[in-house]
Amino acid sequence: MIIAVDYLVSKLKTLKKDFVENIALNITKPKEKFINQALSAVLLSGSLVVMNFAGWIIDDCSDKFYRVKRLLNHIINKNGWGDIARNYRRFLSRFIVSDTTIIIDMTDIAKPRARKMEYIDLVRDGSEGKLVTGYWCLEVYANIKKTVVPLALHPYGINDPEVKSENKQIQEVLKAVNSDINGKGIWIADRGFDRLNVFKSLFSRKIHFIIRQKGNRHIVIGDNTHISVEHTLERLYQLQTISGNNSRIVFAKVRLPERTERLSIVGQFNPKYDKPLMFLTNMKVLDMNMAEQIIARYVERWKCEEAIEFLKMRIGFERFRIRRYPAVQNICILAMIAMGFLAVIMLSNKMMTGMLFKCCSKFRKATVFKYYRLLDGLQEFAHKLMINNRSSPILI
Repeated sequence: MIIAVDYLVSKLKTLKKDFVENIALNITKPKEKFINQALSAVLLSGSLVVMNFAGWIIDDCSDKFYRVKRLLNHIINKNGWGDIARNYRRFLSRFIVSDTTIIIDMTDIAKPRARKMEYIDLVRDGSEGKLVTGYWCLEVYANIKKTVVPLALHPYGINDPEVKSENKQIQEVLKAVNSDINGKGIWIADRGFDRLNVFKSLFSRKIHFIIRQKGNRHIVIGDNTHISVEHTLERLYQLQTISGNNSRIVFAKVRLPERTERLSIVGQFNPKYDKPLMFLTNMKVLDMNMAEQIIARYVERWKCEEAIEFLKMRIGFERFRIRRYPAVQNICILAMIAMGFLAVIMLSNKMMTGMLFKCCSKFRKATVFKYYRLLDGLQEFAHKLMINNRSSPILI
């Protein structure tokens, strides 16, 4: 048992050392030290509140007040955070291949009790279904070997003069992530991204995409007819049914008005719903099998809902206590790399992952979303080491 514990501690430290060194390229030594300490402390405390995770950091500072002040200064200071996010994505790009699913979505950071936070405004709280004060947040994930990995968490306030528009934020995040992962992957998005500006940005970067349609977008079909996506798919489905084909999936080659790119639309009809699922993609859909793959790809998008729920429940994504606007953006990068390190554990070492799974609480063992089991196991393992005086609180 002692050998297994020593193996696990050694592998965790080695993996974390490699991870931090790669994401700390071109940043100062003090900032690198902060990332090294804060990464472990956030995971073991399950909190982004500095007062909470500061207790998991062991350093030469005997006064907790000054340790907290040092940590806050690093979070508030803008320097280095852009490089950290960029290096983090470039490090993860080693796990991403040409057909990796890249999911882009938008969530809210609800701060209903906030009054003095910079650029805060009304957002729709998805959990409560009502308008509250907070920030919007663009999120991007890669689904790597059934492990959803965050690539971007970009919060913004609509009153920020540099934001200008939601479309601009989407384009900037898309550009940054696509560049850092070397243009790999197939981007998946819901109806909220059915926008001409988004399509233009995707076309200009030659990105493969699948975007669910609202249905009212006009497209151009073979005989140069301009018609909406929904009407086109309904017409195809009627013709298919008349011909004796009972499949509920239809597809066709199309293009957008005033664009030359060849696209495909795919629709799936369900008798339980009035409207079909409708998708526009620049991938070639030549047969029913490929159409089914397009739909299956889109289903992977729902993994982002599980990811953001994990971030909010176990990393404390909404529960930080910071007022300054740049610090909010920086704390989101810290949350991203914390979850990213858990992903790296699962992607890099199956034996270590299995050992940590065994450490987790019994009620977690049947959890489908594996991040809960892994973080639970990591925290249980750390607490047991502390009780047995086998390690300092800074486990990894």
